[in-house]
Order: sequence, then structure tokens, then C-alpha cells
Amino acid sequence: MRKVFKLRTVFLRLLIISVFMSLLSCHGTNEKGLCISVNGVEYSTLGLSCDTLDLTKLSTETEAEIRIKNYDDYDLITVDGIVMKEGEAFVPVRKIAKNLFLTLITTKGEKSDTLYLRTMHSDLPEMIIDIKDGATLSSGDFYLSYVNICLIQKINNQGEVVLYEYMKQDTTYLGKCAGWWDFKKHVYHDDIIDEDVTLYSYHVPDANHIKDGFSGFNPGMRVIFGSDSFYNADSEIVHIPYKTIQLKEDKKHNVHEGDPIDGHDFYMCDYNHYIVSSYIKQLTSEGKEVYAAYLQEIRNDSLIFTWCSTDFPDMEKWLDPVFQETAGPDYVHFNSIDVLPDGNWLCSFRHISSILKIDRNGTGGILWRLAGADNDGTYSFHGQHYVRYHAKDNTITLFNNGNDTGPTQMIRLNVDMCTGIVSKSTILHDDGYFTQACGALTFSDNNMIVGWGIPGDTINDSNRLLTEYDKSGAAIFSIIRPTNNDTINSILGSYRCVKY
Repeated sequence: MRKVFKLRTVFLRLLIISVFMSLLSCHGTNEKGLCISVNGVEYSTLGLSCDTLDLTKLSTETEAEIRIKNYDDYDLITVDGIVMKEGEAFVPVRKIAKNLFLTLITTKGEKSDTLYLRTMHSDLPEMIIDIKDGATLSSGDFYLSYVNICLIQKINNQGEVVLYEYMKQDTTYLGKCAGWWDFKKHVYHDDIIDEDVTLYSYHVPDANHIKDGFSGFNPGMRVIFGSDSFYNADSEIVHIPYKTIQLKEDKKHNVHEGDPIDGHDFYMCDYNHYIVSSYIKQLTSEGKEVYAAYLQEIRNDSLIFTWCSTDFPDMEKWLDPVFQETAGPDYVHFNSIDVLPDGNWLCSFRHISSILKIDRNGTGGILWRLAGADNDGTYSFHGQHYVRYHAKDNTITLFNNGNDTGPTQMIRLNVDMCTGIVSKSTILHDDGYFTQACGALTFSDNNMIVGWGIPGDTINDSNRLLTEYDKSGAAIFSIIRPTNNDTINSILGSYRCVKY
């Protein structure tokens, strides 16, 4: 039987590990002096003049858990008409928007005061959602994360935000690739309880290591949580405890316990078994210091497998010429992993425009390579992201950024998974839009979902976040930024927008 744990609040931990936290935004006048928490995030109005509090974490899928530590200072407290008992109230959240509020009223004697809890933080950048009339969207929800914003969002097929969490960044780190990355949903079957388990995770920067980051490397940790631990942050008992993950000790590669991981991708087998990535300083075969692509497989808190790019000197010769001026010591740049049915790994490396099948069952050797910049002309890709295998038709799909070669494309490759021979390359979508980095390609039912990443065109159309296309190729759902600032720059660019 699964051990029962007491939950440690997600945001309390993030307060400790992050130096760029600002949870509160107030407007108007208020002198209640409340010590309040909503879904585990603590706020205070002590000494402040405000009647509106911007919440930073909320969901419409479960009730908001609201607690007030100093509730004894008042005769009565209600939230949206629900009477708070012993300083606690569970309040339904019908919709999340900047102009919608939960109304908290405190009464002491004959005096009553009102505090409005804004359901969506006023700092969040605007987005426009377009759903075509009569469109049949695929099943699932959209999960959004950003390169430079500490924000995760879950949006349903009606275009409604059903979950979000936000943290205001210290401006010191703005534009330093220090956002929350790769928000995703994990579903696996737990044989012990004989049930499917749903978990969520995302990557957060670690203030102790953020100075070691560089463009494309966000040193931090993976946050894993269950739905209970996310929405009801101070529940007395939960079955899926919140936890954070960093690297395990690896003496061979001079990696220390607790060193930061990167946020490019994260593969979960189950709650105690996963694959993480990072970049670590290593020497090449010629003695040059580089940032090697590095992966660890961890099970039951023990390191069971490692892979490091500098263990394979041939990779030093594979740099795609389009990254000659920009790659620097980040000479291969890992950005995605998928686990194949035979247990081996399918990995994407941006700066060498290559997809590798890695021998997870033996030595960790490279079984074959798809070289997007150097092949017989059967296929072509440069700076690709989000490489995934599809067992139903034995194909590989990828988000081809097309750096310095043309517009971004969605590509499907028919591949012999034993030999790596590509028999056919199909462009699934190419409408001239260019994404310089990031991006994702997911599928649901017969529809294709494209998360557009960081735009590369600073003059023309450059405000896309996500588009869903039906099987005919028609755009039926889109999320874009307003065009009042002409372009969506890298600060507002997404890391991954996907559908689960």
C-alpha cells in the first residue's frame, strides 16, 4: 500500500530556492492586516493600503483553499458568501480572468471590510484565443510554459484558463532564459494500487545556480506534483507528495549530488523512475573545455545510467555550419528525449542538427544518426526540437526550426528503427512562419498541435503561441499575443505549448 505523506507546500519551497519572488500586487485602500494564504501561497496585507490582491496560483478544477492565520481578530469572515470556519474555507472558482474576483469580507463589531482576490494576476501578458465556428477540437488540454516568464498555464478547448501559477521575476534575470519550462502531464499505471496515476511537472530555475546558466541553459530543478498536492497545497494527507529533482552524484563525470538539471525535457516512467538532462563542463578529446550534453536515469533515488556527449569524440566533428558563430562551447545542445519500445533512447541535438538512437540496453553507444544537415538529400532539418517516435506507423516527427535555411516546418520521417534508414520525409506543415528556437509538435485524435516557441521574424507576423490544425490542415484553434507592440519578442516567447 502506498505510504501516506504530509504535503510540503510547493510555493513555500520556491520561496526558499528563488531570489526573484514577488507575490503581491495591491491597488486602492485596505487596512485589514490579513495573513492569508490561497492554495498554499502566502500573502500579507499588514501595513499595506490595498483592497485588491492579485492571486498567483489558482484552478477552476478544484476549490480554492483559503486560510487566514489571524482569523481570531475578526467576528466573521466570508469568501464569496462561504463562511470561514477555524480560519479555513474551500471556495469554488468558476472562471479565471483579470476582471473576475473572489470577494472576501471581514466583520468585526459593526465594521466590515472587503478584499477582492483577483483570479488572474494583472501582470500576466495578454493573449487572444480564436476558435473557428463549428470546429471539432481534439480531446485534451493545452499546457503552456515560457522561456523567460515564471508562468505555467493549462487552457481547455473553450479557451478558458483552468489552471495557472505565476511568480514575478526579479528584473536581474529577465531575458536570461530563467522562466518555468516544459510544463507537462504524466500518466502511468501503478501496479501496486492497480490504477492509472496522473502527475504534473515543470522546470524551475535554482537561485543557487542561475549564475551558471547561459543562452539555452536554465540550471534548476524539476518540480513533480500530483493534482491534490498542486491544488490543495496544505492538505493534511496526500498520496502523491510534492518533490524536486536534481542530479545525482557521478564521480566519473565530476557531477555532484544536487547539481542543477536543465529544463529542455524530462521523461517520466513513474514517480520514482525518470530521465533528466543537464549541461556539464567537460574536456573534448583535444583538451578543449565545452558544455557537454549529459543525461541521467534515476530510479528509487539511485543513479542507474548516465550518458555524456564527450564520451563520443565523433560528435565533436558534427557541428552544423549554421551554428558555427553561435554554438560556442555548447557544441551539441541536447533538447529532447523519447524512449523507444526496445528501451533505447531517441535524442535530439540542436547544434549538430542530429537525431541519435542511443543504446540504453548496453554501452550507451550511438546506434545510428539522422544528420539533418548532412545526408543524401532524403530529408533536411536544422536546429530541430521535440523529436518523438510514433509506434502506430513507425515514424518520427520533429519541429524543424529551419535556422538559416528557411521557414519552420513540421516534418514526419519514415524510419527503419533498426538501421536508421529514412525511406520518406513528409512536410506536414509549412506556411512561411519562422521560429528561431524552441517549439513543439503534438498530436491528438486526427489533429496536429503546433507550439510556436520563440519567433525569429522581427518584422512580419511573429505573435503566435499555439495553433491546432484539423486533419485537412485548417487552423481551428489558435492562441496569439496582441499585435499592438508589433512583435512578440523573446521575453514573451513560449518554451513549449503542447496538448495532452
